[in-house]
Amino acid sequence: MDLKTLLRALLPGLAPVLVFVLAEAIYGEFVGLVIGIAVGIGEFLYSLVRNHKADPFVAADTVLLAAAGALSLLLKDEIFYKMKPAVVEAVMGIGLGALLLLPPSVMKGYISSQIRGVQISDAALPGMKRSLTAMVAVLGLHIGLTVWSALALPTAAWGFISGGLLYVLFGFVVLVQFIAVRRTARLARTAGRAGPGEPMLPVLDAEGHVVEVLPASECHKGPGKLHPAVHLVVADGAGRFYLRRRPAGPGPDAGLWEQALVFHAVASEGPEAALAREFGRQLGVALPPPTAEQGAPQQFLRYRREDGTESELVLAYILRFEGPFPPDARPGGEGRFWGRAEMWESRGRGILSPQLEFELGLMEQAAAQARLRN
Repeated sequence: MDLKTLLRALLPGLAPVLVFVLAEAIYGEFVGLVIGIAVGIGEFLYSLVRNHKADPFVAADTVLLAAAGALSLLLKDEIFYKMKPAVVEAVMGIGLGALLLLPPSVMKGYISSQIRGVQISDAALPGMKRSLTAMVAVLGLHIGLTVWSALALPTAAWGFISGGLLYVLFGFVVLVQFIAVRRTARLARTAGRAGPGEPMLPVLDAEGHVVEVLPASECHKGPGKLHPAVHLVVADGAGRFYLRRRPAGPGPDAGLWEQALVFHAVASEGPEAALAREFGRQLGVALPPPTAEQGAPQQFLRYRREDGTESELVLAYILRFEGPFPPDARPGGEGRFWGRAEMWESRGRGILSPQLEFELGLMEQAAAQARLRN
């Protein structure tokens, strides 16, 4: 998730302060304070009506704005007046920093509640955390500049630094991220080493960041070029897994049963978009839209796989879906639901793919740990 999207989600919480800064510059401190508080109260009530719960960020910003404004009006101290934006932003920064320290479910829940129709997957968390960290860093830089200008610069310079400069800094970071995304997309389009129809794969560093884009054949010439692979487990209401058997023939895992989907994520396409495309292309049925009973695919495993031919960062998803699935269109291919006991008894007998057996083992370990905790 980029900073632009994150700002869109967090803007309601920042609106009371941002409106106050603009209104104060035009109408003066008292009128600006009244308008800012009114906006905060309006947002708070709107959130209660729309979401049936209070927005903690809007409430905190509004209360803080009212307290700092009241003190400024009562004390009539010029330095305190000039420090007020820095104090308000410091509390905002603490609140945003708390999102980084709290469990990821808190961040995902808040962002999803602010942007309707957006599903935040576990795969998006690293990018979301990077954008939120950048946002906190921008606030920290602006706080320092505001304090410095309040103590050492003329009032006119302080006015720009404490207000308009914040928008300039955020705009600069958004521009840098936009350029980085465009550069990655350009590498995917212009790399000339791919054969006809050969997919271009992103090559990742140890933290999962894209460092270059190469043809699939380059990534499969040996370990070391880490690239993403996506696995999808489809389970029905009885806990059975839909598995597919690879056609017989040359190649690894030929004739073995594996997850419903196993494929590489190509450059310039996120895992969720790739899942929707491959679900329809390989399974012959459209990916069902999320409902209250049946959610979107959720990531449950993330691990690095190394063998003699390649290095993969595996993102494994699970989806509850009852089917039905049409017959497998691959020559010699087959697909059906397997019960848990049948899968577990088939391990180590040359029936299931090594990756499926490995992931079943991880699931078994997770279930055992959950039983111990309970």
